[in-house]
Amino acid sequence: MSVEDKLAIQEAIVRYSYTYDSLDAFAFAELFVEDGVFEVFVPGNSSAVLRLESRAAIRTWAAQRLDARRGVFRSRHHQSGTIFDELTSGSARTRTMLLVTHQGLDEPLPRPTLSGVYYDRWQKTSGGWRIAHRAAYVDSDVTE
Repeated sequence: MSVEDKLAIQEAIVRYSYTYDSLDAFAFAELFVEDGVFEVFVPGNSSAVLRLESRAAIRTWAAQRLDARRGVFRSRHHQSGTIFDELTSGSARTRTMLLVTHQGLDEPLPRPTLSGVYYDRWQKTSGGWRIAHRAAYVDSDVTE
């Protein structure tokens, strides 16, 4: 895999945070392939507590979540420590650490709300690198 491909994937990871945190559900969903999958796993549960199976489903889910926070609080998705576990000319597998903060519009400081690791499978498309499958393994049960 070329350095350019690695940089393109790193940039897509950064765009994931920026598009979501700027409340742009369309641009966020465009980071996935058309049949992309997004899942969330919590400790003690072997099945995903959330599973979305298409770019359209991801866009709809993101739009609903982002609309609910508009004018209430802002989030920041801090992704760091990306490791490339597999590198080919057309696909890749990465792991990236995650820390999410929320800050109410009346709060002076952001507060940590979620941490975990993203496990990603990437696919190179004519439009660039896209997420084929993203599984978030979070450190606490976010459904509580």
